[in-house]
Amino acid sequence: MDRWLQHKGLDVASLDDCELHVFLDALSAETSKRTPTAASFTFLLEYLRTAGATPWPAASTEPANPEQAVIDGFGHYLIVERGLGARSIASYEKTAGSFVAWLDGSAKTLQSMDASDVITFAMDVYSAQKSLHAKKELTGLRSFLRWAYLEDLTERSWADVVPSAAGHGTNLPKGLTQKEVDALLATCDRGTVTGLRNYAMLVLMSRLGLRAGEVSALLLKDVDWRAGEILVRGKGSCQEKLPLPHDVGSVLVDYLRHGRPPGWGNAMFLKLYAPLKGITSGDVVNVVLVAAQRAGIPGACAHRLRHTAGTQLLRAGSSLAEVGQVLRHRSPASTALYAKVDDASLRGLALPWPQTAP
Repeated sequence: MDRWLQHKGLDVASLDDCELHVFLDALSAETSKRTPTAASFTFLLEYLRTAGATPWPAASTEPANPEQAVIDGFGHYLIVERGLGARSIASYEKTAGSFVAWLDGSAKTLQSMDASDVITFAMDVYSAQKSLHAKKELTGLRSFLRWAYLEDLTERSWADVVPSAAGHGTNLPKGLTQKEVDALLATCDRGTVTGLRNYAMLVLMSRLGLRAGEVSALLLKDVDWRAGEILVRGKGSCQEKLPLPHDVGSVLVDYLRHGRPPGWGNAMFLKLYAPLKGITSGDVVNVVLVAAQRAGIPGACAHRLRHTAGTQLLRAGSSLAEVGQVLRHRSPASTALYAKVDDASLRGLALPWPQTAP
C-alpha cells in the first residue's frame, strides 16, 4: 500500500475509505489470486487515525428521516433503559423498522394506527417466519409499541394487542446424554492449541450451562481462582458469579497454560489466526456444530449443551430453584420447563391406571 500511495503521489494523510477501495480495486485487477478486503485494514486504519496520521471520517451532515429518528430513539432506549445486548438490539430495531415501513405503505402512522393494523402486521410476520423467529419478532414488536406509547408516539399502548406465537413451553428441553457429551468432547485433540481451546469451551457449556455469548464474553479477570468462582456476563448486561468446579477449573488452567498465547488482551478465548482477538458468539456456535458433526450427533447445538447442564443437575437431585440459579433464569417459568424431564417427580404425580373390571 505504501508503494501504491507513493506511485500516486499521495501520503498517508490521504488514506481514507474512498482511497482504500481504489487501492483494493487496483490490487484485484493486477492479480487473479485472492485479495484482501476493506475489513482486513480495519485495525490499520484505526491505528493510523488514533495516531493522528490519517483523518477520521467526516460525520454525515444529512438529517435523519423521521422514521429513522424513531428507530434510533428506540435503539437508545434499549441500550440505556433495557441494557440489551447488541444482537437483541439489532433484532428489535429491525422489527420496529419493518413495522414503521409497513405502516407507511398502508398510509398509516403511529398516531393513526389501530388494533387491526397491529394484528395484521403480526399475522404477516407469523405466517412468513418459523415459530422461533416469529416469537422473537413479536417480542420486539411488543417492546417497540410499549416504548412508543411512553414517548407519546401512539394514542395508547398497543403492546397487549400483539398475539402470542403458538408453541411456547410445549417442547421438552433436549439435553444430551452423558455418552453423547463424552463423544462431543472426544472430538477435540487436546494436543493442539485448537483442541485445548474448543475443549474448554465445550466443558463450560455442558457443565455450567453457559450460553455461546457468555463464553465469548469471558475475560481473564472473570475467574477468581482463590475463591473458586467465575463471573458470567449474561443477558441484559447482568453479571452473576457461579462456583467453579475443580474439573472445569483444571480444563481452563490447561488451556491458559498450554493453549492461549500470552498477552493479546483480556479475552479468555482468542481466535486462532491473526489478528489475535477475542472470539465471537458465532465462533462458539460453529465450534459446537463442527464437534457435533464429527461426533455424529445430529441436531446438537450450543443451546442443547445448556439444556444438558440443566437436565443433568435435575437428575442429580438438584431442585428446580437450584437449576434456575445455575442457569441464571430471570423467570421461574423458564426453569419450570425442566420439570417435564424430571421423571422421578412426575411419576409421583401420576394417577394409578384404572383396573379392568372382572
